[in-house]
Amino acid sequence: MNNPLSDNRFVFSPPIDSRYLVELYAGDFVMIGETFADVLSEYNDFVQSIYDSYRAKDVPALKAAIHKIKPLFGFVGLLSLQAQCQDFEYACQEREWADLADDFNSLKSKLIQVRALIETEKERLERFNK
Repeated sequence: MNNPLSDNRFVFSPPIDSRYLVELYAGDFVMIGETFADVLSEYNDFVQSIYDSYRAKDVPALKAAIHKIKPLFGFVGLLSLQAQCQDFEYACQEREWADLADDFNSLKSKLIQVRALIETEKERLERFNK
């Protein structure tokens, strides 16, 4: 570990759960930074798969795409977005495509917003770890 668990000098921006990340990675901020970079390297492809599935009105594929991206949000401490993905995944099981529009638009907005947040936090972690 590069930074001990008691190292509280780095505080993540909301809505990232700092305590969760510090516990998950045992205070290893280098590992956290690498994880943020890994998430970003996969993020656009996962989101594109979600958009493509929605446009194709393919609810099973949409559910699968949401299921695939959901763990990424846990890896970067975005637990509320991870829970929203879980809720949307469940909605895909229970509802028809036409009934998903409002929930999809809310999720889509958050997917756009958190991409920038993850990028910013990755850059902050890189500076912190130097």
